[in-house]
Amino acid sequence: MTGRIKEIIDRGGEKVAPREIEDVLISHPGVQQVVVFPVPHPTLGEDIAAAVVPKNGKSLSEFELRDFALQRLPGFKVPTRVLILAEIPTGPTGKVQRAGLADRLAPEFAVTYERPAKGLEQLSAIVFESVLQLDRVGRNDNFFALGGDSIGAMQVVARLVKVLDIEIPPVILFHRPTPALLASELSYLQKKGKSQWGPGNLSRDPSYYPQVH
Repeated sequence: MTGRIKEIIDRGGEKVAPREIEDVLISHPGVQQVVVFPVPHPTLGEDIAAAVVPKNGKSLSEFELRDFALQRLPGFKVPTRVLILAEIPTGPTGKVQRAGLADRLAPEFAVTYERPAKGLEQLSAIVFESVLQLDRVGRNDNFFALGGDSIGAMQVVARLVKVLDIEIPPVILFHRPTPALLASELSYLQKKGKSQWGPGNLSRDPSYYPQVH
């Protein structure tokens, strides 16, 4: 573990050094700048978020960067949210400061509610609501940002397996944590079959997935 002690993020008892995650994300060919910082979480206490500035001319998506990190880091070290920004806010000295960054970027984390589409999106949202005991989940709401954890993710998968009667990899929710993204992957699984799925064999075409706002 490297980095300043005061910067260590305590994610539900797991100690995470932001610098380690930054070193992974900055190695992505489309990333120019990245800062990892803690955000409040309803059950874990602290969660991990990242702010990323793309290189000129590069198009990046949150799910693409999370997939990139998931292939290189343990799941508990992967940021729940990755914000794609034109620039990262700086402090009074002109330097990026982790402290207070969650508050300064709060508007960027806001997700406008959108009703899930009928079918797999609606089913995924209903299962999220059931596991998290929430009244309403939108199509772009992130399961983990809503208060979900690895145990809850397993419960979601178990319920979807029972309803859909297909084999669903237990890690799928870490790759596709919103009803919209999860529904697209479930549809992909149904069409291609379980033998086509794997952490290194997700559907990679960004146009296959709804845009998350």
